[in-house]
Amino acid sequence: MVRQLSVRETQEELDTIGIEASPLAAFAYLDTADGITYDWHSHTRHQLLYAFSGTLRVEAGSGFYLLPPLRAVWIPAGVMHRTTLNKVHSGAIFFAPPLVPTTIIEVRIILAAPIVREMVQYAMRWTINRDPEDEVANTYFKTFGMLCAEWLKEEMPFRLPAARTKQIASAMDFTLENLPTASVEEAARTAALSPRQFRRRFLTEAGITWQEFRLHARMLRAMEMLVEPQVNVTDAAYSVGFNSLSAFAKTFALFTGETPSVYRERAKGWR
Repeated sequence: MVRQLSVRETQEELDTIGIEASPLAAFAYLDTADGITYDWHSHTRHQLLYAFSGTLRVEAGSGFYLLPPLRAVWIPAGVMHRTTLNKVHSGAIFFAPPLVPTTIIEVRIILAAPIVREMVQYAMRWTINRDPEDEVANTYFKTFGMLCAEWLKEEMPFRLPAARTKQIASAMDFTLENLPTASVEEAARTAALSPRQFRRRFLTEAGITWQEFRLHARMLRAMEMLVEPQVNVTDAAYSVGFNSLSAFAKTFALFTGETPSVYRERAKGWR
Protein backbone atom coordinates (compact mmCIF):
# COMPACT_ATOMS: atom_id res chain seq x y z
CA MET A 1 0.00 0.00 0.00
CA VAL A 2 1.31 3.44 -0.92
CA ARG A 3 1.40 6.09 1.80
CA GLN A 4 0.65 9.60 0.54
CA LEU A 5 2.73 12.23 2.29
CA SER A 6 1.15 15.62 2.85
CA VAL A 7 2.74 18.87 1.73
CA ARG A 8 4.06 19.39 5.26
CA GLU A 9 5.41 15.84 5.55
CA THR A 10 7.06 16.14 2.15
CA GLN A 11 8.74 19.38 3.14
CA GLU A 12 9.93 17.82 6.38
CA GLU A 13 11.53 14.98 4.43
CA LEU A 14 13.25 17.43 2.10
CA ASP A 15 14.46 19.49 5.07
CA THR A 16 15.89 16.32 6.62
CA ILE A 17 17.88 15.66 3.46
CA GLY A 18 18.99 19.31 3.47
CA ILE A 19 18.60 19.96 -0.25
CA GLU A 20 18.07 23.69 0.07
CA ALA A 21 20.15 24.41 3.15
CA SER A 22 23.42 22.86 2.01
CA PRO A 23 26.14 25.22 0.71
CA LEU A 24 27.63 22.38 -1.38
CA ALA A 25 27.60 22.62 -5.15
CA ALA A 26 26.67 18.93 -5.33
CA PHE A 27 26.20 15.93 -3.09
CA ALA A 28 24.79 12.39 -3.12
CA TYR A 29 21.90 10.82 -1.24
CA LEU A 30 21.05 7.12 -0.90
CA ASP A 31 17.33 6.36 -0.56
CA THR A 32 15.68 3.07 0.40
CA ALA A 33 11.92 3.52 0.46
CA ASP A 34 8.85 1.42 -0.13
CA GLY A 35 5.31 2.54 -0.80
CA ILE A 36 5.72 6.31 -0.38
CA THR A 37 4.42 9.16 -2.53
CA TYR A 38 5.92 12.59 -1.95
CA ASP A 39 3.51 15.46 -2.58
CA TRP A 40 4.09 18.06 -5.28
CA HIS A 41 7.29 19.99 -4.71
CA SER A 42 10.32 21.46 -6.44
CA HIS A 43 13.86 22.32 -5.44
CA THR A 44 16.48 24.77 -6.59
CA ARG A 45 18.90 22.00 -7.56
CA HIS A 46 18.89 19.62 -10.49
CA GLN A 47 18.35 16.02 -9.44
CA LEU A 48 19.62 12.84 -11.10
CA LEU A 49 17.93 9.73 -9.72
CA TYR A 50 19.25 6.25 -10.44
CA ALA A 51 17.21 3.17 -9.48
CA PHE A 52 19.50 0.35 -8.41
CA SER A 53 16.37 -1.74 -7.77
CA GLY A 54 12.60 -1.25 -7.55
CA THR A 55 10.55 1.25 -9.52
CA LEU A 56 10.16 4.97 -9.12
CA ARG A 57 7.33 7.00 -10.65
CA VAL A 58 7.61 10.71 -11.33
CA GLU A 59 4.67 12.96 -12.23
CA ALA A 60 5.22 16.43 -13.67
CA GLY A 61 3.32 18.91 -15.78
CA SER A 62 4.75 17.32 -18.92
CA GLY A 63 3.45 13.86 -18.07
CA PHE A 64 3.94 10.67 -16.13
CA TYR A 65 7.39 8.99 -16.06
CA LEU A 66 8.38 5.53 -14.90
CA LEU A 67 11.95 4.89 -13.79
CA PRO A 68 12.63 1.14 -14.04
CA PRO A 69 15.61 -0.56 -12.39
CA LEU A 70 19.06 0.37 -13.69
CA ARG A 71 17.79 3.53 -15.36
CA ALA A 72 18.08 7.21 -14.46
CA VAL A 73 15.64 10.11 -14.37
CA TRP A 74 16.56 13.77 -14.64
CA ILE A 75 14.47 16.32 -12.71
CA PRO A 76 15.50 19.90 -13.53
CA ALA A 77 15.67 22.58 -10.87
CA GLY A 78 12.39 24.41 -10.33
CA VAL A 79 10.17 21.76 -11.93
CA MET A 80 7.11 20.87 -9.85
CA HIS A 81 6.86 17.09 -9.48
CA ARG A 82 5.85 14.31 -7.18
CA THR A 83 7.45 10.91 -6.81
CA THR A 84 6.25 7.46 -5.82
CA LEU A 85 8.83 4.96 -4.61
CA ASN A 86 8.08 1.24 -4.60
CA LYS A 87 10.67 -1.13 -3.11
CA VAL A 88 13.29 1.36 -4.22
CA HIS A 89 17.01 1.35 -3.60
CA SER A 90 18.10 4.52 -5.38
CA GLY A 91 20.93 6.96 -5.55
CA ALA A 92 20.28 10.68 -6.02
CA ILE A 93 22.77 13.32 -7.05
CA PHE A 94 21.80 16.94 -6.39
CA PHE A 95 23.55 19.55 -8.55
CA ALA A 96 23.63 23.32 -8.36
CA PRO A 97 22.42 24.39 -11.86
CA PRO A 98 25.77 25.91 -12.98
CA LEU A 99 27.37 22.47 -12.78
CA VAL A 100 25.21 21.07 -15.60
CA PRO A 101 25.45 22.98 -18.91
CA THR A 102 22.04 22.11 -20.34
CA THR A 103 18.95 23.94 -21.54
CA ILE A 104 16.59 20.99 -21.02
CA ILE A 105 13.81 22.06 -18.67
CA GLU A 106 11.63 18.92 -18.56
CA VAL A 107 11.83 15.67 -16.69
CA ARG A 108 13.57 13.03 -18.77
CA ILE A 109 14.31 9.31 -18.52
CA ILE A 110 17.82 8.69 -19.82
CA LEU A 111 19.57 5.59 -21.03
CA ALA A 112 21.76 4.63 -18.10
CA ALA A 113 24.88 3.03 -19.53
CA PRO A 114 27.08 1.11 -17.06
CA ILE A 115 29.17 4.22 -16.48
CA VAL A 116 26.11 6.02 -15.05
CA ARG A 117 25.55 3.35 -12.44
CA GLU A 118 29.24 3.23 -11.54
CA MET A 119 29.46 7.00 -11.21
CA VAL A 120 26.32 7.22 -9.05
CA GLN A 121 27.55 4.34 -6.91
CA TYR A 122 30.98 5.96 -6.47
CA ALA A 123 29.41 9.32 -5.63
CA MET A 124 27.53 7.81 -2.67
CA ARG A 125 30.66 8.34 -0.54
CA TRP A 126 30.12 12.10 -0.78
CA THR A 127 26.88 12.87 1.04
CA ILE A 128 25.59 16.18 2.33
CA ASN A 129 28.03 15.95 5.25
CA ARG A 130 31.10 15.87 3.03
CA ASP A 131 33.94 18.38 3.27
CA PRO A 132 33.11 21.33 0.95
CA GLU A 133 36.84 21.81 0.34
CA ASP A 134 37.39 18.24 -0.87
CA GLU A 135 39.00 18.86 -4.27
CA VAL A 136 38.50 15.28 -5.42
CA ALA A 137 34.75 15.42 -4.69
CA ASN A 138 34.34 18.85 -6.26
CA THR A 139 36.17 17.81 -9.42
CA TYR A 140 34.21 14.57 -9.57
CA PHE A 141 30.83 16.32 -9.38
CA LYS A 142 31.91 18.95 -11.91
CA THR A 143 32.80 16.19 -14.37
CA PHE A 144 29.60 14.32 -13.50
CA GLY A 145 27.53 17.40 -14.29
CA MET A 146 29.16 17.84 -17.68
CA LEU A 147 28.51 14.19 -18.53
CA CYS A 148 24.86 14.57 -17.49
CA ALA A 149 24.47 17.29 -20.10
CA GLU A 150 25.64 14.78 -22.73
CA TRP A 151 23.43 11.94 -21.48
CA LEU A 152 20.36 14.17 -21.54
CA LYS A 153 20.55 14.43 -25.31
CA GLU A 154 19.08 10.90 -25.55
CA GLU A 155 15.67 10.22 -24.03
CA MET A 156 13.97 6.89 -23.33
CA PRO A 157 10.22 6.50 -24.07
CA PHE A 158 9.11 5.60 -20.54
CA ARG A 159 6.59 8.44 -20.34
CA LEU A 160 2.90 9.08 -20.75
CA PRO A 161 2.02 12.61 -21.93
CA ALA A 162 -0.24 14.96 -20.02
CA ALA A 163 -3.54 16.27 -21.42
CA ARG A 164 -4.33 19.95 -21.95
CA THR A 165 -8.12 19.73 -21.63
CA LYS A 166 -10.54 18.00 -19.28
CA GLN A 167 -12.05 16.01 -22.15
CA ILE A 168 -8.79 14.35 -23.13
CA ALA A 169 -7.74 14.03 -19.50
CA SER A 170 -10.94 12.11 -18.73
CA ALA A 171 -10.26 9.82 -21.69
CA MET A 172 -6.73 9.19 -20.45
CA ASP A 173 -8.01 8.39 -16.96
CA PHE A 174 -10.61 6.02 -18.40
CA THR A 175 -7.94 4.27 -20.46
CA LEU A 176 -5.64 3.81 -17.47
CA GLU A 177 -8.49 2.53 -15.30
CA ASN A 178 -9.59 0.03 -17.97
CA LEU A 179 -6.23 -0.80 -19.51
CA PRO A 180 -6.88 -4.44 -20.49
CA THR A 181 -10.17 -3.76 -22.29
CA ALA A 182 -10.42 -0.04 -23.16
CA SER A 183 -11.31 0.74 -26.77
CA VAL A 184 -10.99 3.97 -28.71
CA GLU A 185 -14.78 4.16 -29.04
CA GLU A 186 -15.22 3.96 -25.26
CA ALA A 187 -12.50 6.54 -24.67
CA ALA A 188 -14.17 8.85 -27.21
CA ARG A 189 -17.54 8.52 -25.44
CA THR A 190 -15.86 9.40 -22.15
CA ALA A 191 -14.56 12.59 -23.79
CA ALA A 192 -17.99 13.30 -25.32
CA LEU A 193 -16.49 13.27 -28.82
CA SER A 194 -17.01 11.24 -31.94
CA PRO A 195 -14.24 8.69 -32.59
CA ARG A 196 -12.97 10.79 -35.48
CA GLN A 197 -12.91 14.02 -33.45
CA PHE A 198 -11.36 12.17 -30.54
CA ARG A 199 -8.50 10.70 -32.56
CA ARG A 200 -7.63 14.12 -33.95
CA ARG A 201 -7.88 15.92 -30.61
CA PHE A 202 -5.92 13.24 -28.77
CA LEU A 203 -3.05 13.35 -31.26
CA THR A 204 -2.97 17.15 -31.12
CA GLU A 205 -2.85 17.28 -27.31
CA ALA A 206 -0.76 14.23 -26.51
CA GLY A 207 1.57 14.16 -29.48
CA ILE A 208 0.86 10.45 -29.93
CA THR A 209 -2.22 8.50 -31.02
CA TRP A 210 -4.62 7.00 -28.50
CA GLN A 211 -3.48 3.52 -29.55
CA GLU A 212 0.14 4.48 -28.83
CA PHE A 213 -0.91 5.94 -25.48
CA ARG A 214 -2.67 2.71 -24.52
CA LEU A 215 0.29 0.61 -25.63
CA HIS A 216 2.78 2.72 -23.71
CA ALA A 217 0.52 2.61 -20.64
CA ARG A 218 0.31 -1.17 -20.89
CA MET A 219 4.07 -1.48 -21.07
CA LEU A 220 4.64 0.88 -18.14
CA ARG A 221 2.05 -0.98 -16.06
CA ALA A 222 3.71 -4.30 -16.92
CA MET A 223 7.10 -2.89 -15.94
CA GLU A 224 5.74 -1.92 -12.53
CA MET A 225 4.10 -5.31 -12.06
CA LEU A 226 7.19 -7.32 -12.98
CA VAL A 227 9.10 -5.77 -10.08
CA GLU A 228 6.74 -7.54 -7.67
CA PRO A 229 8.20 -10.95 -6.72
CA GLN A 230 4.79 -12.67 -6.77
CA VAL A 231 4.00 -11.54 -10.33
CA ASN A 232 5.27 -13.63 -13.24
CA VAL A 233 5.43 -12.75 -16.92
CA THR A 234 2.13 -14.49 -17.68
CA ASP A 235 0.34 -12.56 -14.93
CA ALA A 236 1.66 -9.25 -16.23
CA ALA A 237 0.80 -10.01 -19.86
CA TYR A 238 -2.82 -10.92 -19.16
CA SER A 239 -3.30 -8.12 -16.64
CA VAL A 240 -2.49 -5.44 -19.22
CA GLY A 241 -4.61 -6.94 -21.99
CA PHE A 242 -2.39 -9.35 -23.93
CA ASN A 243 -3.80 -12.79 -24.72
CA SER A 244 -0.59 -13.98 -26.36
CA LEU A 245 2.63 -14.34 -24.37
CA SER A 246 4.74 -14.22 -27.52
CA ALA A 247 3.06 -10.96 -28.63
CA PHE A 248 3.58 -9.49 -25.17
CA ALA A 249 7.24 -10.51 -25.07
CA LYS A 250 7.91 -9.06 -28.51
CA THR A 251 6.14 -5.77 -27.73
CA PHE A 252 7.85 -5.48 -24.34
CA ALA A 253 11.28 -6.06 -25.89
CA LEU A 254 10.67 -3.42 -28.56
CA PHE A 255 9.60 -0.93 -25.87
CA THR A 256 12.28 -1.58 -23.23
CA GLY A 257 15.12 -3.17 -25.16
CA GLU A 258 14.95 -6.43 -23.22
CA THR A 259 12.59 -9.37 -22.76
CA PRO A 260 10.15 -9.47 -19.82
CA SER A 261 12.10 -12.34 -18.23
CA VAL A 262 15.41 -10.49 -18.40
CA TYR A 263 13.80 -7.31 -17.10
CA ARG A 264 12.16 -9.19 -14.22
CA GLU A 265 15.45 -10.82 -13.28
CA ARG A 266 17.27 -7.48 -13.29
CA ALA A 267 14.51 -5.87 -11.26
CA LYS A 268 15.15 -8.23 -8.36
CA GLY A 269 18.06 -6.22 -7.16
CA TRP A 270 21.21 -4.29 -7.64
CA ARG A 271 23.97 -6.22 -9.44
